[in-house]
Amino acid sequence: MWPILTSLLQDRPELALKGSATTPDGRYLHWEELRYRQPPEGLAVQEWWATTKWARTQRLTPIQAMKSLYPLDFGFVQLPTIQAELHDFDRKNVGRELFTALGNHDLLAEYRVRQLIEEAINSSVLEGARPTTRELARQLVRENRPPATRDEKMILNNWHAMKRIVELKDENRPLVVDDVLELHRILGENALEVPDAEGQLRGSTDPVVVQDLEGTIWHTPPPAEGLRERIARLLQFAEDGAVDGSNAFIHPVIRAIIVHFWIGYEHPFHDGNGRIARALYYWCMLRHGYELAEFLSISGPIDRAPKAYYQAFAFTETDDGDLTYFVLHQLKVMREALSELTNHLKERAASMKELARTVAGFDSLNHRQRALLQHAVHHPLESYTIEAHAEAHLVHYQTARNDFVDLVEMGYFVARRVGRGKRYFPAESLSKKLKEPLS
Repeated sequence: MWPILTSLLQDRPELALKGSATTPDGRYLHWEELRYRQPPEGLAVQEWWATTKWARTQRLTPIQAMKSLYPLDFGFVQLPTIQAELHDFDRKNVGRELFTALGNHDLLAEYRVRQLIEEAINSSVLEGARPTTRELARQLVRENRPPATRDEKMILNNWHAMKRIVELKDENRPLVVDDVLELHRILGENALEVPDAEGQLRGSTDPVVVQDLEGTIWHTPPPAEGLRERIARLLQFAEDGAVDGSNAFIHPVIRAIIVHFWIGYEHPFHDGNGRIARALYYWCMLRHGYELAEFLSISGPIDRAPKAYYQAFAFTETDDGDLTYFVLHQLKVMREALSELTNHLKERAASMKELARTVAGFDSLNHRQRALLQHAVHHPLESYTIEAHAEAHLVHYQTARNDFVDLVEMGYFVARRVGRGKRYFPAESLSKKLKEPLS
């Protein structure tokens, strides 16, 4: 606790009895926010802050794995709102909603790919990538075509990293430092501002600070000496929540959020730290059984309010390592991402029902062909490749080719040679043909 507050409580110990970790309306405010508010009756604003800090200190759950390494008193307060958020998240049966909306497990696999692509795009946009349009960015990833710009390269790198995270989850083992370096190499290949920095931890001669566009320094990371060992301890915390032999339970979702913050605090690389922090968050969620993480895009909500994201980092560091600010922010982000997912699923369910009505009697079409037709109706100028179709549905090339051969024979698509490859375009009369029964 700040020395001036400790002195104040020593002089007036009765203040400790008036403390609450939150404001009367339930908000968890930093000093920079609380100082401009009207304090409770009978208290000056400094006294209000002293009682608030005292109440938080008494309820703080320490993160010993971090406290043993850094000068800050890292921990978080187990607020009722946090417990409620975790409970709601744990009981949310997204798998059932996904299955209800999509209808079968094959479509679940397709939808998972779609959502991972969305996170790859959103994470890149958050770091400054500016694709021409999101639909073109999706097409870039689906077709895995060579990127034409650094922005496109960043998006493709994020996509490959998300796929690697899923692979690492399937390997069912703890991460090691070399895995983190591999992920950073994938994320950073020809897409970092510092040349040849991908997969390389910063050294003692490499000054790294966190600053905004105006040059204001928000954070100076710890020294590079011992960095590899500290990342190893971070990964051990991600795995079991404790590196000091204690039996304290840290909820896996909280653990994933803290890993996200910890990477940002360490800033172990020259560039790309935000991307690797979010990547490790996803791995941590998947590692501990939260498969719905594959369907969530946290970078979308963060990108819409980036100031709140960076402020959550700053509030934690400037309030002696109180991680509650960052935990609350990330839970809010996850809630928004989950809401977006469920809303989209409702729309998808309605769309699938409409498609089912439209192609009623088209029993010879498989679910992949129906998905192609549905997309083509809404995107009549779109073109498709066998490779992208195979990637989107996780099927072999020949299976994807057969889908298009059938659809061309039925008159729903036309094949055209473009450059050295072949592309498939929706027939001009597609909408009309869909209303006709198959012969």
